[in-house]
Amino acid sequence: MLMASLILLPVVFGIVLYKLPLKIGKVVLLGVQAVLLALAVFLFSQTRDGAIVQTILGGDNPILNIVLVGDRFSMLMVLVVNLLFGIGFVYKFTDQFFDAKLMLLYLILQGLTVGIFLTDDFFNLFIMFEVSTVLTTLLLMFKKHGRVVYDALYYLITQMVSMMFFLFGIGFLYRSFGVLSISTIAELLPYVPAQELVLPFALLMAGLCFKLAMFPMYSWVSRAYTLNSAPISQIAIMSSVLMKTSLFWLFRFNDMFDPILDFSLFFIIFGFLTAVAGAWEAILQKDIRLILAYSTVSQIGFMITTTFLGNTTSVIGSQYHMFNHAIFKMLLFLATGLIIRNYETADIYEIRGKLKGNPLVAVVSIIGMLAITGFPFTSGSISKYFMSAGLNLWWQELIFYIMSFGTILVFVRYATMFLPNEMDIFKVKIVKKLAISVLALVVIIGGISATTGLNFIMQTQLKMDWWAFAEKGLIYVAMVAAAVFIYKKYMYNKMHWDARLEHSLSFSRMCLVLLVFFTALMAYGMWGVS
Repeated sequence: MLMASLILLPVVFGIVLYKLPLKIGKVVLLGVQAVLLALAVFLFSQTRDGAIVQTILGGDNPILNIVLVGDRFSMLMVLVVNLLFGIGFVYKFTDQFFDAKLMLLYLILQGLTVGIFLTDDFFNLFIMFEVSTVLTTLLLMFKKHGRVVYDALYYLITQMVSMMFFLFGIGFLYRSFGVLSISTIAELLPYVPAQELVLPFALLMAGLCFKLAMFPMYSWVSRAYTLNSAPISQIAIMSSVLMKTSLFWLFRFNDMFDPILDFSLFFIIFGFLTAVAGAWEAILQKDIRLILAYSTVSQIGFMITTTFLGNTTSVIGSQYHMFNHAIFKMLLFLATGLIIRNYETADIYEIRGKLKGNPLVAVVSIIGMLAITGFPFTSGSISKYFMSAGLNLWWQELIFYIMSFGTILVFVRYATMFLPNEMDIFKVKIVKKLAISVLALVVIIGGISATTGLNFIMQTQLKMDWWAFAEKGLIYVAMVAAAVFIYKKYMYNKMHWDARLEHSLSFSRMCLVLLVFFTALMAYGMWGVS
């Protein structure tokens, strides 16, 4: 019942804390987060060696009752969820807007997010995706006014439309198999003609890819990540955790259908396009929240492309990068929130002298930037090393370095906030310092430990070729130099930087793009089985 506790305890305590005095509720909340994190660590330790834990709720029949399944990958993500939600609570512990209502919404969202990683039932997965979307929308428009409501509802409705595709995919699978158990359907798939599986697979993947903001369906990002009514911690959770839920199931469903349907080339192409387009969109922004948000889109494409391009080593590297990316993207967003609050703007052109303004915030931001770009001996460099180590052909490595260069170019632009300028020193509350410092420490430890950390977490026996690592380090330095040169000579103050919110697609066009993407999935699938 421990897995069920990770889902139910946040919901139950959210309701209890809603009725308690706020000061007492906050203290109890920290204790609850400590218990949840301890449970997540324990369950992860049970699965780290490859074991699978299972809980059947309401009976002993896995087909008729609700089943929760945890393996090493899913429990690693559950551990990340509880760690980052806990740090998020610490970060906003002293904020004035952090009241009982916000606590309740966050705790329910935390439980649902854990449930998404552990459920073994298609319909439960759909329900938890939908309810988490509604909760996210409520948090995005926590302070309702003007355009905020419109943009939050745009996010809600487009996400619900995408999940209708997902629901129809579940319906076709249920018609074919008569059950909703993911594990049972996976066992029965080889006995069904491939032609009958193309439609449900395309429907499922279209819904997930939309939630991942894959090319060309990323227009909703510009609306969701710039809502001033949303706590920065919510935007950080969206980027670091919630996006990973869809990526997790994209990988799982592909593994499930892969013996019958091979969509590798499709996801290599669209993953690469997503990585490049996300980086380009990030470069075009002047709102630092959107720079980070579109960077996440680019990194999603990066992980998808590398997973489908490489061998088992690349897959392990991508899974480890999911863990690492969640950490340093949470770090970057929380540090960004402090910058926006104290500089009273999110415009990157109006923020200068960040290093002088608050050295701690500047240092942790630099650590996050170095990690996401793959600077040697940061956690990001280790995961990226193994992502590339599984690529055997020259053109695969070329694709990898193009995507890496895009990330570096994005953060060369982001780093302009450190340019010298006379800025007033601003203070940061101790709990916020603690939150960002813990995240920065995890990034540093993950890099210094090198393969020890990876092999401990993923229970692998991978070894690092230090000569190859040094070579990749030199390539990294060369790409940084090239990115700085290109940005200064051809891009800085020579392009019209614009958050481009007004250029995001309308609802009807967004639906049309989703339909086109689904059609492309269908066409590729039918071509593959013909």
